[in-house]
Amino acid sequence: MKKRISSLLAVMVLALFLCVPALAAGFDEAELYFVTDEAGLLSEPEWSDLEARAEEISLKYKCGVYIIAVDNFANYADGNDVVEAAKNLYREYSLGYGGERSGVLLLLSMAERDYDLLAYGYGNTAFTDYGKDQLAEKFLDNFKNDDWYGGFQDYLEKSGSMLQSAREGHPLDVDSNPLIRLAGIGISLLVGCVAAFVITVGVSDRMMKSVSAKTKADAYLTAGSVEITGREDHFTHTTETRTKIERSSGSGGTTVDSDGFSSKSGKF
Repeated sequence: MKKRISSLLAVMVLALFLCVPALAAGFDEAELYFVTDEAGLLSEPEWSDLEARAEEISLKYKCGVYIIAVDNFANYADGNDVVEAAKNLYREYSLGYGGERSGVLLLLSMAERDYDLLAYGYGNTAFTDYGKDQLAEKFLDNFKNDDWYGGFQDYLEKSGSMLQSAREGHPLDVDSNPLIRLAGIGISLLVGCVAAFVITVGVSDRMMKSVSAKTKADAYLTAGSVEITGREDHFTHTTETRTKIERSSGSGGTTVDSDGFSSKSGKF
């Protein structure tokens, strides 16, 4: 009898722990798992695998990485705004790590096939506007083929690599793209060539003017043949100095709204 009671208590304690989501250090206020599948897109093994991976990444980088799949985002927002729905879910369920509530959330809404990538706190640093574009490319191709598990896997893996880069001091941004860097170098070279051309044309023009016909008789006098009793100074040219101003090759960074969130939304 005592063994049965002990076993029952053990099961109850285990059930209690399983029912309380995201109780890892730093996420103790969160009221949702890292992966919430209200829309029923995942099998139990798929959900368990994604949940474990999301928790691992979130703890490692101290930034919550979340997935929420719902039937219709309109149930969580006033009006037709998927971004507002994502914000409401993030705030209502106290998502994010630590006092800054740092995190990134991928919200999927099945009714009209909408998605939103929402970042907050340190998530705004790690997930720049350009970075969100790159992250979305990783999962959208899967979602277009209704490959939910594969898309969520790609989202988690890319999020992990972006957080790693950010912790190393190099968030994925416009300047991370080698093609854009080359374009910036090309523009700088082009500006330099144009400036050099303008200066060369100006100098050549002044030289041509210097050998044109003289309009004053004193220009043809032999030295020492006439005593000069007066002198006039004639303006001939100026010396121009140019300083190159370095400009960024692109407009990187993160656009954060008045609520402290940054986001990217669209269809899949």
